[in-house]
Amino acid sequence: MRSKRIVVLVLAAASMTGCSLIFDPGVCTANVAPGVNVLVQDSASGARVASGAQLIARDGAYADSSSYPANHPELDSSPLQGAFERGGTYSVTVRRAGYRDWTRNNVSVTKGACHVNTVTLTALLQQVIAPADLGNSHAHGSLRAHLPAGATNRVE
Repeated sequence: MRSKRIVVLVLAAASMTGCSLIFDPGVCTANVAPGVNVLVQDSASGARVASGAQLIARDGAYADSSSYPANHPELDSSPLQGAFERGGTYSVTVRRAGYRDWTRNNVSVTKGACHVNTVTLTALLQQVIAPADLGNSHAHGSLRAHLPAGATNRVE
């Protein structure tokens, strides 16, 4: 009888101090949290451009990647995610055709009580300008070099 009273007193004290572990075993969920969450954006227009982008998260020998297929504008606003439930210090790279690679180093993902603490980044991608587009002001898309008389454009 005495042991039952002690158990009841311990449970009552735990409930008064806010100890939820005894009464709420669902504190930690079965959800899987990403360590890295990256929004992909065009740096010039501000438009979200995740469709066709790839995320690579590296921590030493560990690497994780995710991507969205190209030509799916409905995915443009969705974040790329990686390093699920894995703490560490990451080098995060985003690649997309027509843009320069974007990299952020030393991204620290810490472990929480139940899941990792997700780090959200915004990758501002810069468009790559094709050489044929530089200085192109002609309607037909030709690029002309303006050289002094007698000069050539050969490289020797």
